[in-house]
Formats: sequence, structure tokens, C-alpha cells
Amino acid sequence: MLCRLTTVRDIPADQRNQIAMRLTKPSSEFSQEVSAGGTDTSVALVESRDGFVLAWTATRIWNGVQTLEGFTGPAFRRKGLARLAAAMLFAAGKIAKTQPIAVFSEECVKIASSLGSTDIRLYRRSGNDWQLVPSVSIAAVGSGS
Repeated sequence: MLCRLTTVRDIPADQRNQIAMRLTKPSSEFSQEVSAGGTDTSVALVESRDGFVLAWTATRIWNGVQTLEGFTGPAFRRKGLARLAAAMLFAAGKIAKTQPIAVFSEECVKIASSLGSTDIRLYRRSGNDWQLVPSVSIAAVGSGS
């Protein structure tokens, strides 16, 4: 297993296709971004030795707040790969623990919390918009899956 910190722009086209086709929700913002391939969004990849992408996490500024988002292939979930990739972003200083962080899933709430973030803001899709979930309880989210 290999771990690599990069940007969307620097991910080889074959890996961008893997991510867009297998490791994003269809038509998601990140799927579109990675398909286009021209941004400097920071991405941490976890890959097999032959270059097959198993998991990714990314961060960017969204609505004035840094984000943490990611995806792990179904066959590789519950193995800590997303946490590993997120830890790479934190260790490289791409995400500041002391700043608010926007996340879009309960799993990312747990990951950000476990890596030391304290101001975690969970957003859920409501139609075409994202809505802040009031009073995210990290303890309640952590007791789920």
C-alpha cells in the first residue's frame, strides 16, 4: 500500500478516471472536479502497489471554511484508509486543526474529531443546497457505525 499527497491537477489521468468512476458519487462536485483535472485541490491518495486507488481524502476552501471529504472503495472500508489519508493532509498542514472544518458525512466528523479538530461543521444536502446540521454531537455520531 502506498500513500501520496498531491493535487487534483497532478493525479495521472488513469487514476482520475478511477476516482471519478468508482470513488465518488455520480455527478458530485468532486467527481466533476477530478474529471476535469485542472485544480490545485489538495488530495491524499491511498493506492495499491500497482497504482489502483483504494481511498482518497481532499481539502479545499468552501464557503470560507476548509473542508474534509473523502471516499473509500467498498471492499476496503473499515480498515482506516480514509483516516490515514486524512492524517496525511493534517500532517502536511493542509488542514488546520484550530480552524473550523466543514464535512459532509458522519464518517468525516469522526475522522476530523479523531485527528484533533474541535470545530467540525456537518452539512447535508437539501435539494441543490447544503444545509448546516445544527449542534453536531461528535459523541452521538461516533456511536453509530
